[in-house]
Amino acid sequence: MLDAPAPADAPADIGCGTTAADSAAALQALITEETEASGNALTKIAGDFGVSWATLVAQMLNFVIVAVVLYFFAVKPVAATLDERQQKIADGLQYAEEMKTQLAEAERERAEKVKQAAIDAQAILTEAREQSREMIEQKTQEAAAQAEAILRKASEATELERQKMLTDVRQEVARLVVATSATVLSRDLSDTEKQTFSDSAARELATANS
Repeated sequence: MLDAPAPADAPADIGCGTTAADSAAALQALITEETEASGNALTKIAGDFGVSWATLVAQMLNFVIVAVVLYFFAVKPVAATLDERQQKIADGLQYAEEMKTQLAEAERERAEKVKQAAIDAQAILTEAREQSREMIEQKTQEAAAQAEAILRKASEATELERQKMLTDVRQEVARLVVATSATVLSRDLSDTEKQTFSDSAARELATANS
């Protein structure tokens, strides 16, 4: 005789006649055993090292407190100091770059001023040479004019002296002629005769000097 099929809502058989509910209960029991075994192992290890759960939690709290204190009173100020130093270094580099730029600009301005000064000096030197040449020409002309004036005055003075000497010579010659004529004639000459002899002597001298 054949067995009748099992109803649809009946639990399925799991190998060796075990149901699904039995398998889940067995799995839960296994997990609980493993957890207890792990806890017992941790407890055993903690006991071996003389550490209790209360001490471990207190140490963890102390570590957290120390970490917080170190962060706010050590790490954070140090980080702020490092940031400040970094900012100062950046500012210093920026200032150095600005100073480098200003130095280059000042050097360029100095080179331009030196170049302009050289141009101005050359212009002044050229102008001074022109003025010196003009002054030399003017002084030369003045000196030539003065020399010419001196020569003219000397010539005039010489001519005057010559005329004076000629006049003196004429007078002396006329006097000698009159005296000689009086001696030759063995008498005193009248004023008319003296004038006649004097004029004659003067004409002779003038003819001889012309």
